[in-house]
Amino acid sequence: MKSLRYLVPTSITALALACGVIAAVYGAQGKPVEGSWFVLYATILDRMDGVAARALKATSKFGVWLDSSSDFVAFGVAPAFLFLGASPSGFRSVLLLPMALYIGGCGLRLVRFSLQEAQKEFRGVPSTLAGGVYAAGINTGYSNGLVDTNALWLYGAVLVAFGLAMNTPWIRYGKVGGLSTPWLNYFGMAVVATCAIFILVGVFPEFVFGASFAVMLTAPLISRYEAR
Repeated sequence: MKSLRYLVPTSITALALACGVIAAVYGAQGKPVEGSWFVLYATILDRMDGVAARALKATSKFGVWLDSSSDFVAFGVAPAFLFLGASPSGFRSVLLLPMALYIGGCGLRLVRFSLQEAQKEFRGVPSTLAGGVYAAGINTGYSNGLVDTNALWLYGAVLVAFGLAMNTPWIRYGKVGGLSTPWLNYFGMAVVATCAIFILVGVFPEFVFGASFAVMLTAPLISRYEAR
């Protein structure tokens, strides 16, 4: 009976991993909008598995390893394949470099994170945030007709930039709920909850993109403010 409590967070993580695989398959098939929703589902599941593990006192080395593997697929491999799916077919031969840089950057970030001791903040853009913002951006852009050659270079440049940002140690992110300023915690949790509702319902990807991108830009400034 004791071991059954580990089944809940493990199942949630496995489901997030499956969402990442489905998203990558959709991207490879040239269906980035459909795939992007599964990356966004994975962002919710990635939050849930940690909460469940702590609530049930079911943390384990296996769970940490599985979570990192799930993050690598859902927020590393899958966004790269969304880029592939959102690009005109005639240009796909030149996409391997930005895809490799992003996937490699995500993998390196996850390895560094797994070797660090527990901290109150993240060093570099979290892979969940990078993958979620990119997926929401692809969804928003592709749904609004941004599928030409100019958009291709934009998607590629952003992909490479996110891969680098995940490994930039002076970019620091405080954890939602762990900030010392109460109203910032409440506001952050409200934004996360609103985005989660819209993702589950499958509406307003523009809001999800705008809100998550705003968090990506402002959270490091908030962390510096908190550190004063």
